[in-house]
Amino acid sequence: PTQQLSRSLDALAFSMSPSASHPLVPLASWVAGAGVIAYLATHSLGLFPVLTLTDRKSWAWEITAFGFFLKVAQDNRKKVADLYWAKALVCNAIAAFGGGFLAPMIVGRTPVPLMEETFVWMVVVTWYITHNIPRFSDFLGDVLREGPGQTMLIVLFGIFKTQQIVGAVELASKAVTAEELVPKSAYFPFAVAGPLICGFVGGCGGTFLPPSNGLAPIEQGKVWNIRAAFFAPLMYIIATRFFGVELLTAKLGICLFRIAGDLLPSQRDAIMESVTSVLYNGSNVRSTPLPTVVPVKKA
Repeated sequence: PTQQLSRSLDALAFSMSPSASHPLVPLASWVAGAGVIAYLATHSLGLFPVLTLTDRKSWAWEITAFGFFLKVAQDNRKKVADLYWAKALVCNAIAAFGGGFLAPMIVGRTPVPLMEETFVWMVVVTWYITHNIPRFSDFLGDVLREGPGQTMLIVLFGIFKTQQIVGAVELASKAVTAEELVPKSAYFPFAVAGPLICGFVGGCGGTFLPPSNGLAPIEQGKVWNIRAAFFAPLMYIIATRFFGVELLTAKLGICLFRIAGDLLPSQRDAIMESVTSVLYNGSNVRSTPLPTVVPVKKA
């Protein structure tokens, strides 16, 4: 019986291994994607509440948050695979909500993960199932690497990332408005710089951590996550403060912008290159860094 059980487990492990030519991986990817869509279609309050993360009647909020942290864990899997477990977990947490710590601290508010500690435990669970369950962790990575499983994670990631950016913008705006010790701006009726900075940090703050990373993430200015974190709060503030667009409508637009950019990378890069080239040519700012010249002593 022991040998039969061992052979059965080996057969199951082979069927779940990345090298196995078994339809289980693509099938599981379709089941995961279709399952989430089916649940949200039948239990949520509608597409708008799901995309703006305002549906608290169903499990849409929990599914979105878990999907976000699972994608972060999958994206960082190879980077932390060889690290000691504690360091790997911390690196994963920094990537997940580094901006969620930094943005509120800029305006003297409590970091989001400390207010909603569900996020902390979701980070722990998604990190653990991504790295530490024999056979299953590899199988899960294959399921979520392509097909409907990957698309599902991209959409959930975009929804939650929008929440981080917009939340940081509004948090900073309210913090500046509520400040009583320092006089308000004499020339601006509402805060712009503070919300822009916090929105940017909320969208990509984790890339600047640990501090040894310095400003490396913005040296070239062509990383999509950095660009999205810059343009998203800018568009949101312009739409809501200058054109009177309703907050949730503007948030929906930012969400679709982020999701489309992740799903269509080639088209995204082509459009971004066209937009940035116009900005560079019109403003005359430097588009690329000068080459580093290392002086060589003559013999």
